[in-house]
Amino acid sequence: MSSKDAIESKLIGSFPGRFVGAMPVRQFIDFLPEADSRPVMPNVLLPEEFLAFLRKFTPNFDLVDTSGCPDSSVVVGGYEFQPTMGLYKSESARNGVTDMSAMEAWIITKPFAQQDPFIDPLPDEDFTAPIPCPEVELLPYWDTKRDCYPAFESSNKQSISTRAHMVACTNAFFATQFRRFGFSILLCGSMARFVYWDRSGAVVSRRFQYTSNFAPLAEFLWRLNRAPPGDRGVDVSVVPVSLPESQDSVVRELLGIGSSVPLYGYIVPVDTALQKYDAEGRPSTTHHFYVGPRPIPKQCSLLEQRTRSFHVWDFTQKRVVFFKETWRLHSQGIRTESEVYREMHTHRSSRIHNIPTFEHGGDMSALGTTTITHSFSKSWWCCTPNHRACLPLVQHRIILRDVERNLSTFKTPTEFLTVFMDALTAHQEAYKYHGLLHRNISMENIGITSEGRGLLMGWECCSSESRKELLEIQMGTPPFMSGALLDQSTPDKHHVLADDLESFLHVMMYTIVRYLPSTMNIQDRDTLLQMFDEEYVIDKTGRAIGGLRKRKYLADPGSHIVKKFRAPPEIATLLRELCELFPIRYNAAIQLIERHTHDPRFKTRGDLIATHQEMMAYVNFSLPSNEECDEDICDFYTATVNRYGF
Repeated sequence: MSSKDAIESKLIGSFPGRFVGAMPVRQFIDFLPEADSRPVMPNVLLPEEFLAFLRKFTPNFDLVDTSGCPDSSVVVGGYEFQPTMGLYKSESARNGVTDMSAMEAWIITKPFAQQDPFIDPLPDEDFTAPIPCPEVELLPYWDTKRDCYPAFESSNKQSISTRAHMVACTNAFFATQFRRFGFSILLCGSMARFVYWDRSGAVVSRRFQYTSNFAPLAEFLWRLNRAPPGDRGVDVSVVPVSLPESQDSVVRELLGIGSSVPLYGYIVPVDTALQKYDAEGRPSTTHHFYVGPRPIPKQCSLLEQRTRSFHVWDFTQKRVVFFKETWRLHSQGIRTESEVYREMHTHRSSRIHNIPTFEHGGDMSALGTTTITHSFSKSWWCCTPNHRACLPLVQHRIILRDVERNLSTFKTPTEFLTVFMDALTAHQEAYKYHGLLHRNISMENIGITSEGRGLLMGWECCSSESRKELLEIQMGTPPFMSGALLDQSTPDKHHVLADDLESFLHVMMYTIVRYLPSTMNIQDRDTLLQMFDEEYVIDKTGRAIGGLRKRKYLADPGSHIVKKFRAPPEIATLLRELCELFPIRYNAAIQLIERHTHDPRFKTRGDLIATHQEMMAYVNFSLPSNEECDEDICDFYTATVNRYGF
């Protein structure tokens, strides 16, 4: 497999089973509102007139040839995946010919119909209808339920390449914009398809021959041209803002951003549990308004683009606060992050320490920020009923206080250990008092206060230990997920406490090896970091598969390269001690001894990772009694980030 083949395989593997099709073309066009006063259709469309035809039906847009001008967001693994043409709002500001952050929609063109990545079923075939029995004699034994569906995603090499191209453009489009959904057009030879994208999947139209029947293409483009921003998928709850000069410089200084960085206004719902109403029963305030920069985009798959967090300015309270946006699973029984914070803060006897102060927040569903791809899985035309977009996602925003900076900016080894211990304490209390498993321990979810104390954040994935059906759903950030959760041989693995504790270990190892000066040579350091940046495959059930290096080093930490990590001594020793807690999970010989150890006088390794106490004791013991010799590492900090953004 060539390098480009591997990149394309990775791209389509990041979007497994998420294409829903094939929707009738007329029905797809109705995604957009009807529009009148359309131009007159030509009787004949010659190839050399095609671009002029497209521009005739998109007068509110600039149609630009972007085929030879990539931007960094569509370069994956050194290969260019820019769209063939981009639609920009007329006279809009954009950075270069190809700017995915400014595109309203895009077109990918392939010269041959054989490059079409999808295979349409027979016209008018109803996939919801029962299968007729071929003979009357078989009727008592005949199962009318359909259990076999035609393949929709083509598996030939050209089709895979086209599908990878589509996914790469989509990843960049959503990563660099404030979008609820988006549209693209695919042209393969004389055939065309429309595609609707949101964060849970994509709806694909049937193909049609646009060279002889260009009415559908003209109608779609005209509707897109006349549609308001919200109907084109723009997140209208985020708007560009400009502040008075007297406020602008102050706000920018407090947020730590330059004078050329654009500012945006963000709407955040009030805490619905504390909603106040006027005399007529109407809510007095439904949303609050904040100002901040655009978050730095991450080059990752659309399905991984579910969380953004950064500091914003609160005009009401005149201070900097922490803004977080999440696309969460929208299903009965799954609590929102707002509800979790409220519960952890309000119970006096079981109040959790070392978590951010929750101000307010909630779902943005009132503004239509819910995915809809899942809703077409039972349509008569859908030949992909087993696609993975089975649950809707809803946009959820919250405002938190106390979060000053992220874990990677720790200033001294002692501060790092203190922050780590604080986060462990928050996790232990949430587990003890509320039965909660965090399920997404990562660098991004451990913050630092202005006093140098730790905060455990990111509770959107948490579940009660009693909700077994939710614990079957894989959650987390793959680089820091446990090796057991990523193991292909355990598809029905339930999330348990040991998985969260192992994630804490991975966060510690990555952070200190990545950001702390040591005597380890560059080659050994890079080898160690590979376990966190290895390639993960998304299987047909939507699970991330990988983690082989994690399982290997935890099965026998003494033989692993981690033993070469030397400085500072207290942290190097702590790291080796924590690694020794986990071989029971992956070492078959130790597991055999464990099963045959019946003497209750001996505490086994399996017992040690069943509670927080052992890990917390090791970390607490490593904290120095004084900080006089605690070296400041600010001079060693490096700003390089990996593909996950840290």
